[in-house]
Amino acid sequence: MSAPLIDNLEIKNVTNDILLVHQIKAKGNFSTCDGLIILPKDDRNSKTIVLDANIEPKYIKILNQIYGPVSNYVCTHGHMDHTSHVYAWEQLGAIVHAPNPEATYLLDLHNFYEGFGFNEAMDYSLIEKFGESNGYYKCNRVLSFEPGDSLKFEKFIVETISLPGHSKAHVGLFLPDEKILHISCLGFDQPKPNIDGFGPWYGFKECSIEQYLRDIDYVEKLFLKKAEFLTSSHSYITKNPDKSPFSYMRKKIEQNQNRVDEALKSLDFQLNFKEKLKKMLELDIFFPKKKMEGFLLNIYTLWESWIIRKHLERSKIINK
Repeated sequence: MSAPLIDNLEIKNVTNDILLVHQIKAKGNFSTCDGLIILPKDDRNSKTIVLDANIEPKYIKILNQIYGPVSNYVCTHGHMDHTSHVYAWEQLGAIVHAPNPEATYLLDLHNFYEGFGFNEAMDYSLIEKFGESNGYYKCNRVLSFEPGDSLKFEKFIVETISLPGHSKAHVGLFLPDEKILHISCLGFDQPKPNIDGFGPWYGFKECSIEQYLRDIDYVEKLFLKKAEFLTSSHSYITKNPDKSPFSYMRKKIEQNQNRVDEALKSLDFQLNFKEKLKKMLELDIFFPKKKMEGFLLNIYTLWESWIIRKHLERSKIINK
């Protein structure tokens, strides 16, 4: 089925009956992600299934009118760009599925606040503003699954793959019969070849660079061995045997490491870990915090502090 032209949406065929949907412009900085639309197919699924397409409600309604009704929606983890608009799919009749423990973040913003450790650094009112700016609204009911579980909708099978370097519950989705691997937010975020994004993101306490690298190795092997197509939450469609997404993600991690190591050289080596971290945050290594104010400044400072910490620890600069 050919994709229709919809203003502000980019819809591409991965296969004849599976589409990748991307919202081009969004109101919030962290309010959307790309996902897959599984169209009905004889002897597979009689109703449409949506995987991780967190786009604004007005576009959800349009897609539901064209391709619906949507029977089930699968969320890959609890970050804001994957949770803010899921309620709109539910309102149109979809059953929402999400991984533990982050499934609860779709039900209550306070769970998001505590679950990702914002409560250790800022007041809840700042996260309320963050949620509001990205259009977050809670779902009424979410069916949870464990990362690594297989989900079955009629005869359509989705294998979830635990990729915890990005977040505890973060999963990729492998469609074995369709040979499609969706790696969600692992870090392949190039809008087009040769145009870089931020790359792998590990801005919370729970994240791990070493786990990230293991996750990248794992999905690369899975892709090359079993899949024909690779998709992600913020990038273009890749076909086997293209290894560039994995090289890109590893390269971005090493570039980040070099940025931290270079900044470290400019500091007094006698400073302790906390003093080094404070000085490095003032350098705006990753985010232009000097141009920010309000809740965004607090949030970006928290994210950058953990990104820098991960790299300092990797450089054997011990937190004492």
